[in-house]
Amino acid sequence: MTDNELQKVLNAIKNIPSENERDEITQIILKAASESITLDRLKVLTKKEVKADFKENGTNGFIKFTKKEINSMSDYLKKLFTINDKIVTYRYVNGLYQARFRRDGYNIEVASKSFDIMRQKFLDKLLAAEKAKQNAGYPLFADFINYWLKVKKQTVKESTYKSYVNLLSRNILPRFGHYHVNEITRKDIQDFLFELTDESKNRTAQKLKLLLSAIFDVIAEDYGIKTPMAKIVLSHYEVKKGKAFTKAEEKVIIDFCKENPHYAGNSAILTLLYTGMRVGELETLTYDETFIYCESEKTRKGYAKVIRQIPISPMLKRVLPIIDLEQAKATNRYTIRDALKRIFCDRHVHELRYSFITRAKECGCNPELVMKWVGHEFDADVKTSRVDRGYTTYSQEYILQEINKIDYKL
Repeated sequence: MTDNELQKVLNAIKNIPSENERDEITQIILKAASESITLDRLKVLTKKEVKADFKENGTNGFIKFTKKEINSMSDYLKKLFTINDKIVTYRYVNGLYQARFRRDGYNIEVASKSFDIMRQKFLDKLLAAEKAKQNAGYPLFADFINYWLKVKKQTVKESTYKSYVNLLSRNILPRFGHYHVNEITRKDIQDFLFELTDESKNRTAQKLKLLLSAIFDVIAEDYGIKTPMAKIVLSHYEVKKGKAFTKAEEKVIIDFCKENPHYAGNSAILTLLYTGMRVGELETLTYDETFIYCESEKTRKGYAKVIRQIPISPMLKRVLPIIDLEQAKATNRYTIRDALKRIFCDRHVHELRYSFITRAKECGCNPELVMKWVGHEFDADVKTSRVDRGYTTYSQEYILQEINKIDYKL
């Protein structure tokens, strides 16, 4: 190759838009510098139509897209750039590569000193504009969740509403809140739920599956899209319901409360242990000399309140001197949880309720009355017709006779 031919090639390389292509050709020329090679042969080797008379200012060219880039586009853009892959033009003016695309709602302009950077900017803006176009008319998932929660706040109990807020704010919104409702796919949700089960958060995964199914049913109805929950699967999870405390463990609880009267949660623990109340029912507690009353936590919003009447058993009478019922009423669930953990670190507060039910049955109490005391609508061990919530009317004398059976030695 003569010096004149080499100079022509070097001048042409400076005008090749792509930096990668310039580097590739430069390497070939360096290799060929020590060899006898003609300009025509260099063209063949590089497979580039190198123009020696390429002009620096006012030059026009075309942006081509790779197959991978085209596959990431919508069907509309795929057809557009597949049929005519030179549809996007650029020009080189005053040291800047400039590209513009105005068509069917797209209005994109980019510029850069580097062709590769200009090309990437164009692709990024094109895909962003396409995404905005596809999402037009669909709300962000976070906004829809807020709307959904406002509706639920009017139709469910406060405790249920709070559980929805906690589940969604801790798990769903950080992961999906920034997506539009039409962008969330079945795979996105399935992968997310599997991540939870891999962390042994099986119960949370099950709850979220039910919650998301309800939410996406509304989205599908409102916006005419398919719910991504239709094919979601989770492995079987056996809910651990806990177990009743043994009589020996019950004695440990009483002795601890006697020896540590300064702990605020003690009264609440003993109240739950000898009444079978749910922890969320304590705040509605009232009492007289014969009965303890509370509002059932399972009463649905809008329905009449169900007031439970729990007779004071002989066992409860024995521990009443160390129980402050007003303090028990005012104690929050976290204080109660911590109080029980001081005594049995691996046990759950709800197991206090199981213990009352177990002791009542062990003492031979009428199973239907036990259901009534603890607010159960159904018990698999009780075979009875369910009329007026499934309970027969019993005389007060009979009820007190049955509660007096709960009298045993520890």
